[in-house]
Amino acid sequence: MSKKFLFGLIVCLLIVAIAVLWLLSALGVEEMKWFTLGWAATIAAGVLGVAFVGRGLFGKTAGPLKKLWIFFGAAFLVVAVITLACEIAMPSKIVMPIIAIVLAVALLLGFIAVGGKKWDAGDNQKVGYKNYYQRKAEEERKKDDEEE
Repeated sequence: MSKKFLFGLIVCLLIVAIAVLWLLSALGVEEMKWFTLGWAATIAAGVLGVAFVGRGLFGKTAGPLKKLWIFFGAAFLVVAVITLACEIAMPSKIVMPIIAIVLAVALLLGFIAVGGKKWDAGDNQKVGYKNYYQRKAEEERKKDDEEE
């Protein structure tokens, strides 16, 4: 199963789950009275945040794109924290430290995802790299050795 397919599947399952929860709350099921638009936004933002962070960590893309996915996921997680704070009447003095932790972890994961390397490091920065002229000179030496 490809990672793109898995990401799409998670997003589609999220949409279905929220729609079912909304339907149950609209039908007046006693256990679902708690489900409101705020909870829908909290659940959606949280799941999308985790999905985007996972895509950034485990996707096979270039370094800047990995970081972009992780930061996009962190933005969704910040939205999830804010909507959760509104839904459960979280004390306002702990909301900003939680957001700071989410952003700090996103920065850390962004650094880990690219391995601390520049994403555009070329072959010429690898040990033992030979440029065109060095390779041609080596080929000429081999030819001369074979002819003798």
